[in-house]
Amino acid sequence: MQFTLFTCKSVNMTELHWKSALYQLRSRLVSGELVGGTKLRASHLANDMGISRTPIGEALIQLEGEGLLIRDKSGFTVRSFELEEVFDAIDLRGTLEGAALQRAAERGVSKAELDALYTLLAELDRVIENGQVDEYDQLNLDFHRQLTALSKSTILIAEVERSYRLPFAGPSAFPTAKGDAKRFRASLMIGQEHHHQIVSALERREGARVFALMAEHARLAHGNVHAAVRARGEAPQLALVNR
Repeated sequence: MQFTLFTCKSVNMTELHWKSALYQLRSRLVSGELVGGTKLRASHLANDMGISRTPIGEALIQLEGEGLLIRDKSGFTVRSFELEEVFDAIDLRGTLEGAALQRAAERGVSKAELDALYTLLAELDRVIENGQVDEYDQLNLDFHRQLTALSKSTILIAEVERSYRLPFAGPSAFPTAKGDAKRFRASLMIGQEHHHQIVSALERREGARVFALMAEHARLAHGNVHAAVRARGEAPQLALVNR
């Protein structure tokens, strides 16, 4: 019995270290601390982060799978992205979300699920109306995840979540720039109107319409990218994007 408990504890600690390494490395990539072209080696990172090489190596492989790193004979290199790739990632996210919602609409959404969506919509309406944009990002992400979960598809949910991990494809990837509040607020209002239309289409079981709405909704982020490029200093995740 003691051997079993020890083994389980060891497995849990290994998983904890792997998750910690993955979180720290992804955060450093998204924040722009690790810029495109930076060489990463498990031995150096292990010393820097105080985590053993094995979980570091597993985290690097995971980040390669997410498209953030490139592996070569000497280790891993932080990937750089062209601006067109940024737009492709955003459009891919919209397509995946659209597929998830089309599936949900065609299957039908329960009253309880719709009530939960309308409650979250009301919260989003409130923060936009009151100008509390600092609360918007997390609520918006919660709303998108709640929508995707309605597909009941493990594969679609996982792929949508994977698309969010790219440093510029998530629903709230680019916060407002201080000098661009007017444009950003207008974008929020358009996006929120999309949200209402999406939930209405779900309620009416309009699969094709909800797919098209999600694709259009994702493309709003193109404008946010252009604004972030103009205010590059306030969007450090663009350190991965070639000028």
